[in-house]
Amino acid sequence: MPSKPTLAAIAALALASTSADAFVAPSSTSACSSSPSALSMGKSMAMPGPSKSGSSGPATSEYRMKKMSDRMKGKKKKGKKKGGFGGADDDEEDTLPTGEKKIMDQELAAEPEEGEEVAPLVAGGGAKAGYTIRLKDLEPVADDDEAKYLESEDELGRVVHNFWLTAIADGNEIEKIRTDVLKQSAKNANFPGFRKGQIPPYAQPKMTNFALQEVLVTSCQEAITRFGVNEINEGQLGAVTFNEDVEELSKKYNIRSFPSVPFTANFRATFDPEAIREDAIDVDATEEEAATPDAEE
Repeated sequence: MPSKPTLAAIAALALASTSADAFVAPSSTSACSSSPSALSMGKSMAMPGPSKSGSSGPATSEYRMKKMSDRMKGKKKKGKKKGGFGGADDDEEDTLPTGEKKIMDQELAAEPEEGEEVAPLVAGGGAKAGYTIRLKDLEPVADDDEAKYLESEDELGRVVHNFWLTAIADGNEIEKIRTDVLKQSAKNANFPGFRKGQIPPYAQPKMTNFALQEVLVTSCQEAITRFGVNEINEGQLGAVTFNEDVEELSKKYNIRSFPSVPFTANFRATFDPEAIREDAIDVDATEEEAATPDAEE
C-alpha cells in the first residue's frame, strides 16, 4: 500500500482536478453527451452553474436561490417533533451507540469462495463501527507473479500472499478528513463566479472522493494489523484494489449524515512473523502451568 499523502497534497490535487473549465452549463440538449462528466453528481447534466468565462448569470442566480430554498426546507423539516400526535418521523434513524455512525446501505462485490479465513490476533478483534472485519488468505502468489522475488532473503524473506478483505471506513474519520481537505482547499481556491476561498457545489463530489479514498486506504492499513499481516511497501506491488466503484460511491455519499462505508479489497501482503495470537498465549500459559510442580508436593 502506498505511503499516506499529506492533507495539503490531497487538497491541492482536489483543486487541480476541479477547475472551472471542468464544469460548463450546457446551452442545449446536444451538449449532454452520453458519457457522464467526471464531476457529475449523477443528476441532470443541465444543472446550472458557472461557465468557462466565469460569468455568474441568471442560471447561476437561480441555482443559488434553489439551493437556499432547499436548505430552508431542510431546516423546517428538522424542526418537526418526532412521535406524539404527529407520529414518528419517517426519516428517524435507529438508535446507535454514542459517536457511532449509521452504516451505508450498499451492495458489496461478491466474496471469493476459495481461501482460508484468518482469525484476528485477539478474540473479537474484528469488530469496528458496528461492522465485522474479515480477512481471507487466498494462498501464496504464483511463481510467475511479479511480487514473487520479494520472498528471497535479500528482500522480505517471507512468503507473499494474496488476500481478500472486507472492512469499514468509519464515517467519523470520513467527516474529519473531508472537513480538513475543504479547509486546505479553501486556502487556494479561486473559482470564477465565486468568492475567493469558496468551494463551489460542482467541486464538492471531488472533495468527498478524495476523503473517501484517503479513509479507505488507512482503514485497510489499520484492518490488516488486527490479523497480524504486514503491508508491502514496494510501489504497485503493495497496491490495494478496492472492488467497489469509489467514484460512484462518492457521488451518492450523504455529506449530511456521513455514514460509515463497508468495502471489500484485494492486495498482496505477508504474515508478520512477530505477531502473537491470543490463543497462542493461552496455550503457552497452560503448558507453563502444567510444567510447574505443585508447591505442596
